[in-house]
Amino acid sequence: MTAHFFNNQQWIIIALVFFGIIAYIAFIRWRDRKWIENRFGQQKALAMSFGINYFGRADEPGKPRKSSGFLLLLPDRLFYRSRASRLELDIPGKNIARVYPGTSIKGVDLHQSVMKVDFINEINRRDSAAFKVPYPPQWIRMIENTLVKKGETDDARRH
Repeated sequence: MTAHFFNNQQWIIIALVFFGIIAYIAFIRWRDRKWIENRFGQQKALAMSFGINYFGRADEPGKPRKSSGFLLLLPDRLFYRSRASRLELDIPGKNIARVYPGTSIKGVDLHQSVMKVDFINEINRRDSAAFKVPYPPQWIRMIENTLVKKGETDDARRH
């Protein structure tokens, strides 16, 4: 009787799996948002995307890596955190030199369009990072308008 019920009601199993996946994604995003709130407090994120692929920094040894996480554009920085490895990349806005579309990192073709960010790293050397983001032109424009132009203005004030 039970086997016969499940044979005729496969749509219930499919629906349960589907809604289970949706619930899992919602839980992960809720957990990430809670972490962001605890880490940055009242500092307002100007843009936020989940499911971002990060391919590493040009200055790191080895092949490009790939991790998935979230990317935040804050008023003073660009911040990435991976979901699994807890890898973080915090780029102060004043250190960002250029944001542009690309297809490679470390001389390796990624076979996809990515957003590249050139910046001065923690040891005062030029570095680059690559991210697969939704709507790259909008992300590039937001970063340029928020951080790159602000950094240029700050530099002009110092001179």
